[in-house]
Amino acid sequence: MNIEEKMKNIIVAVDFSEESEKAVEFAMALIDRNLDTTIHLIHVVKPYFAPIGDTTGTTEILQEEEEDVLKSSRNKIERMVTSLKNKGAKNVHGSVRVGDPVSIIIAAVEEYKAGLIVMGTRKHGFAKGIFMGSVSERVSANSPVSVLIVR
Repeated sequence: MNIEEKMKNIIVAVDFSEESEKAVEFAMALIDRNLDTTIHLIHVVKPYFAPIGDTTGTTEILQEEEEDVLKSSRNKIERMVTSLKNKGAKNVHGSVRVGDPVSIIIAAVEEYKAGLIVMGTRKHGFAKGIFMGSVSERVSANSPVSVLIVR
């Protein structure tokens, strides 16, 4: 796959942080608005897990909270798509998914035939990084395509 083919579909992973906004801006700067590049904005919500055998109503509260987060995330993605189209991007799509962010982002590469993933990074500090690793680091380590990490 040559560079032009790789740039036909770009995934931008967003979490609505300042760092992910920078990643979106960087992706916009990368694309040639005269080409048919498609930007796929993806936001992943980690699933809420309720305790097994819950009789306290916690399950319903968690389900409502997850639904609220999903609704809010969909609204934010829709606003981002509209904003990018207003800035000249011809092909922009957004999706909100539930699951493990690393797995979802990497699976989207095949789904969209993407040649590049663009994402921001937040430095969580040494201790947290040792135990958890950042999403951007894990995507970069496991992605079948290039990953551009924006700071």
